[in-house]
Amino acid sequence: MAYGRLDVFWPDGMFKSFALVENNVSVGRSSGNTIAIESSTISRYHFSITLEGDQVFITDLESVNGTFVDSLRLKVNEPHPLSGGEEIQLGDLRIIYHQIDENPTQPIAIPEETTQRIELELPSFKIDVIGPDHGFSPGAHMSAELSITNTSDETCRYRVDVSGLPQEWVRIDRAELEIAPGDIAPVTINIRPLRRSESRPGDYVVLIGVAPKETPDARLEASLIVRILPYSGFGMALEQNRVSSGERFRLHVHNQGSAPLPLTISGMDKHKALRFVILAPQVSLTPGQRLVVQGEIRPVKPAWFGKPRVHPFDLQVRSADASRFLAVVRGQFIERPMLPAWTPLVLLAGALSLAGLLTLVVLLIATRPAPSPQIAAFSVNSTQVARGTALDLAWAVTNVSTLAVEVNGTPYLEAVSPQLSGASIDTSDYSGSVQIALLAGNGEEQARAEQSVYIYQPLGEGVFTADPQQLVRYVVQDLTISWSIPGAVTTRLTGLDAFSNTPVENAYGASGTVSGVVGIPAGPFTLTLLAEDEVGNLREQRLDVGVINPECLPAGQAITLRAGPDVRHQVISTVPASAIVVVDAQDSSGQWLRAQLPGNLSGWGQRTEFVCAQNFNVDDLYKELNVPTPVPPTSTPAPALTLTPTPTATRPQTLVPNVPGVTPTASG
Repeated sequence: MAYGRLDVFWPDGMFKSFALVENNVSVGRSSGNTIAIESSTISRYHFSITLEGDQVFITDLESVNGTFVDSLRLKVNEPHPLSGGEEIQLGDLRIIYHQIDENPTQPIAIPEETTQRIELELPSFKIDVIGPDHGFSPGAHMSAELSITNTSDETCRYRVDVSGLPQEWVRIDRAELEIAPGDIAPVTINIRPLRRSESRPGDYVVLIGVAPKETPDARLEASLIVRILPYSGFGMALEQNRVSSGERFRLHVHNQGSAPLPLTISGMDKHKALRFVILAPQVSLTPGQRLVVQGEIRPVKPAWFGKPRVHPFDLQVRSADASRFLAVVRGQFIERPMLPAWTPLVLLAGALSLAGLLTLVVLLIATRPAPSPQIAAFSVNSTQVARGTALDLAWAVTNVSTLAVEVNGTPYLEAVSPQLSGASIDTSDYSGSVQIALLAGNGEEQARAEQSVYIYQPLGEGVFTADPQQLVRYVVQDLTISWSIPGAVTTRLTGLDAFSNTPVENAYGASGTVSGVVGIPAGPFTLTLLAEDEVGNLREQRLDVGVINPECLPAGQAITLRAGPDVRHQVISTVPASAIVVVDAQDSSGQWLRAQLPGNLSGWGQRTEFVCAQNFNVDDLYKELNVPTPVPPTSTPAPALTLTPTPTATRPQTLVPNVPGVTPTASG
């Protein structure tokens, strides 16, 4: 039974599929391979596909030109995992790997050395989450493994939700499940970004929440970092496969990947009888962008007379990224001689008669004035063009023997064939208001037409960062936001009010830094940067800022918690040794910390009895000024409530005990 499939695409459009049945499959041009592929651009034994347990691996077999998976070159003889949907590039071939039995909730093996393991616990249940240990590309999928343990004495139904990713990327095999007392139930959360250019690469903060259906406030929430890698791919097509003399070909190219893609376009023919004039031989496409590249084909040695000749040719498009992938589209150039095939016979038969008239014709031509050139129409495809984008010109002329194009009074195209009806201008070297002129001539007569075009700097990808990228609840912290967007005239920042009331400017320039923003986060929030270029085009970028809980545990023995920050207050609970609690405030003296308890309760303990995680400063914890007044002791003390062995908060909490940087240290 096949466990996978390889779809192989050749540059000339040929396509084949190969089923993967054997556990070890070799691919190359030699007939000794399991899959032999005829191509001179790959090695005899290029790469192998192996199945080990439930995981599929690809390994480069010391190939000459290398093996690329989603534009990343593989290390020689080092297995690389495949999950399905990856694009494999070797030589001039493009291969897509498909997983046959691709159950969207199928568990994926997680390596032993993963660092994204999170354990959280409340009195009635606990969760254990193992997240992806490496990045993956859109089209592939990766799983997060969730285990829910019912530690209560009653059967309970739990709900699972995931946030931080587009909903269409996530599938949960059991979003709601019932667990008996003492039982453990696994849940698989499958993450599969759509293989589309809008699937933005980068790190996503993913929150996995679990809560009992009957008591949704008793909720645990684990935070994972999911890294989505960029992928590359492009499509191309000739608008017309047959191009005649004097016509211009139009090649459509499309960046189908999720990262900027530079391309180089060139032409060739087998007998080197053609010359290719490509108006924009090098272009760079943003994710999802489509572009038309124009050019002309001219014979190296034009024929004066005879029948039309057909010249097969290839247009080659090569990506300038790490993969250097090459694609080819084939067409035909129809060379039409300047004179028809019967011209020699007519010339020979009429040589004598024409000889007598030749002198008269020459005199008539010499004395007849040349007709005035006429420019019936002259237009541009747009009066506002992004810098680096081709500007297409179109015209209709009569009585013209010479054509030329000027840009800002400087010749740009000279000796343009009067048979052409348009041209393209590379705008990379121009900006602002540009004057385009078409000059038509016939003898001494001249005609001129002009168009005014504004060339603006387009918005670039830029950078948008926050420092730190993760904040701590209930703690006073500084946040610095920085950005730089090429081509932007103004930028606006929103979303900061969810963290701080520090005022910000209504608008900034292309780059900016907002520092000294002080606030106390209550939960995760999203910053939005809106950039606008000089002609009003807008681009929006979002930045997610994660929030975790401040956590402490007893420095030694159990901690006595009281109703207020004073030893005269009634004892309401204790924190057992080694139990982790969330602290949400300190008193005005800084000598007491307030710990969260089950049932929306809280208690105060002396600060010297706590040790807290290193990811926050206890001195910056929120100061609670409205605290209970100590009451005189009564003859019958109130019974103390004792926490269960592992007390935690009823609010959502994110604990990462094994991650460096949160090792508890004593605080004075």
